[in-house]
Amino acid sequence: MNSFRILKMSTHSNFSTFQKLIMLPGPTNVPIEVTQAMVAPSIGHRTADFSSLMKEMIRKGKILFECEEDIIHLSASGTAAVEASITNILRKDDKAIVTVCGEFGGRVSEQIASVGATPIELVADYGDFPSLSDFERALEKNPDAKAVYIVTNETSSGAMCHWLKEAGDLTSKHGAFLVADAVSNWGADKMPLEDYNIDFIATGSQKACAAPPGLAMIALSKRYKEQMMKDPQKLHFLNLPRFIKMSDKVKQTPFTPCLPVYFALNKAYDIMVEEGMENRYVRHQVCGKAFYDAFEAMGLQLFGVPESRSNTVISIAYPEGIDDKEFRGSLAKNYGVVVAGGFGEMMGKIFRVGSLGMINSFYVLTTISSIANNLNRLGFKANTDAAINAALKNLSKL
Repeated sequence: MNSFRILKMSTHSNFSTFQKLIMLPGPTNVPIEVTQAMVAPSIGHRTADFSSLMKEMIRKGKILFECEEDIIHLSASGTAAVEASITNILRKDDKAIVTVCGEFGGRVSEQIASVGATPIELVADYGDFPSLSDFERALEKNPDAKAVYIVTNETSSGAMCHWLKEAGDLTSKHGAFLVADAVSNWGADKMPLEDYNIDFIATGSQKACAAPPGLAMIALSKRYKEQMMKDPQKLHFLNLPRFIKMSDKVKQTPFTPCLPVYFALNKAYDIMVEEGMENRYVRHQVCGKAFYDAFEAMGLQLFGVPESRSNTVISIAYPEGIDDKEFRGSLAKNYGVVVAGGFGEMMGKIFRVGSLGMINSFYVLTTISSIANNLNRLGFKANTDAAINAALKNLSKL
């Protein structure tokens, strides 16, 4: 497996914003060559230079998403891509099944309702994910559902869909569209669009791609594209048929693109293609398992149902007496490691470690040792040696 690029940490005790290890579920650490790509001389977005850039990004994107249709790049966040998947296909009184087991699934449900469609919520507790059997029953009870929306990795809780391929097969048989809100795990977990019968994948540049925030990427099936083009909605910025028509014609975008992030993502695509998607999937699985085993060996309680745990968002329950703000503030100030707190109803109850993008042995071991030392400073007896040994047992597979 190719070794992965890392940014060297400063030896100074006073970490600046740019020297911290960003172990968030996003944005993630960015390779130096991706950052440097942003300082390329500007080009006009109505020129042959931009058309060449966009053509290259589409070519690489089709390799990475494993699809035939051209990739759409929006100068927006992943949320815009998810909203586009709703506004371009759903109409008033349509039905859509949606997984809801955290903050982001709830947002998708609200977006579905906002266009006058009816969300059929498939609900699970925070830290868990709806089961495949529950999903199958929902399809059987709602044979007229036009679309299915699966938040493949619930970032707020660290719960993941482990039956995405089966969902694609079932959804396809029912004639519905399968939309994957894969913002926090595309590029880390396997989801080939065509092989999994997925119709729409929405993700963002700042997660497993290890590029800066600013671009949303959309991969479409031929079936979804044809339906959307045949019956276009009256939309402006999120009018995907408009993006497709202009891309087909001149390989440009309808609106001014975020050029620096285009340059950066193009370079990030190069790194992803070079490593190979199968190697990326293995690396993320190994590093995720290393984190879980290490935190358990450290004496911490893992959050969530084991069968539903994410490979990329590692959620840990706070020990009694450990304050969220103090823990994360001390970790960042004294060790230069930034992790996320709880989100929504889990705020103050858990902390979340992002294990995606550039993640490798260096990041895993640095984060584990820093968290253990920080907890010991705050009065919790963390077993540092056991944690490191548990992590190394997994990381030896890389």
